[in-house]
Amino acid sequence: MQHWSLKRRSFAAALLVLVVFVPLTALILEQAFTNSLSHSMKAQLRLQNLGLISEFEVKNGEIHMPEQLFNDRLNIPESGTYAFISMHLLPLWQSVSALHWQPPGLALPAVGEEHFDRVRINSKPYFVFSYTAQFEDKGLMFPVSFHVLESAEIFNREVQDFRYTLWYWLGIIALLLIALLILSLNGALKPIGKLETQVAEVQQGSQGRLSGHYPPELEKLKDSLNHLLDSEQHQRQRYHNSLGDLAHNLKTPLAVLKSLEELPSSANEPIAQIEHIIGRQLKRAVAGAGSGWQQAVALSPLLEKLIRAMTKVHGAKHLKIDLTDAQALSLHADETDLMELFGNLLDNACKAAKGRVRVTLSQQQDQSRIEIEDDGPGIPPQERQQILARGKRLDSYESGQGLGMAIVWDLIGAYQGQLDIQDSDLGGARIIVRFYSR
Repeated sequence: MQHWSLKRRSFAAALLVLVVFVPLTALILEQAFTNSLSHSMKAQLRLQNLGLISEFEVKNGEIHMPEQLFNDRLNIPESGTYAFISMHLLPLWQSVSALHWQPPGLALPAVGEEHFDRVRINSKPYFVFSYTAQFEDKGLMFPVSFHVLESAEIFNREVQDFRYTLWYWLGIIALLLIALLILSLNGALKPIGKLETQVAEVQQGSQGRLSGHYPPELEKLKDSLNHLLDSEQHQRQRYHNSLGDLAHNLKTPLAVLKSLEELPSSANEPIAQIEHIIGRQLKRAVAGAGSGWQQAVALSPLLEKLIRAMTKVHGAKHLKIDLTDAQALSLHADETDLMELFGNLLDNACKAAKGRVRVTLSQQQDQSRIEIEDDGPGIPPQERQQILARGKRLDSYESGQGLGMAIVWDLIGAYQGQLDIQDSDLGGARIIVRFYSR
């Protein structure tokens, strides 16, 4: 999740709240509805039970109940409402609606107490309300229990209908909330997406600064980024100007030294070395070491320009130089640095090649890969180690892997790249340069 975008994180968090909130709301509402319906059923059965008690009479040891009860459902067989009267465990009376029933074993509450419960009789659910009252006959007091049963099928259907309706509408509301959430997130995060697009355009070189209006929080970020871009550009320009002046000022005394007639011939080589060192260090200083704001440079046009130059320089060899760039590879680097880097590598390959050089560009996830191959004699393994040892030079390598490799290493190091040497299927060496996205 740590790699998710801000929009994805916000949507996931809100969706998680909905996933938890909607079911909990449904369960709470369903439970509240069931409890309310149960209380209503209890109150209804209590009233019916009181009606039975009011119609019950005992005279001279005989029980008297009217033929037609106040509740018509008790007068209709299998109506779903049933009544029973018992004393201790002995059945005394049952309603016409329970004509074909065997008196069920029901709870006998204490005198003056009531009992409400759900039971199953003959595999069917019922609500039962029982109450025990005390009566007097011939000077004797005796308890009588009154039971009223109501089928729970209608109750269960109502609960089921309520549950279906509740989940149906909560589901619709949840979908509407998700749609509203997506729209609101898109609207709220749109400035961030716009800023991200502009940053990508700056990295690609489409524009030099961030523009447009943003919310106050992002406006400060935009101003800070523009200030960073301006500062880096001015700093790089100052470096170029200062180092250019330094190079010019150093070259003039060196030219004077070289023109002195009394200068011994043995001093020519040290002066040439000084010129070479100055050139390397100036190049190293102005290289884009670690900058993440350089404009992207398309490699194909740059390499095609170098290939045309190499074809002329090594025209006597009639070289065939192939370039493959299926993904239109580009690098965030200084164009002059790339010209010098790949110019040296191509020049070395052309010097070593017998008739063919192949350049292949590819992108693998966050890795940009440039391969330069030739059909020359190749580079022996022991000499590869010397080339790959940073700072080493191979002045004696006849095919050209010499002075230019020091500059190549400096430039690759400045952009945190890697260099590898392998055997090519063309017969010569394969130089692999890798740069990683920052």
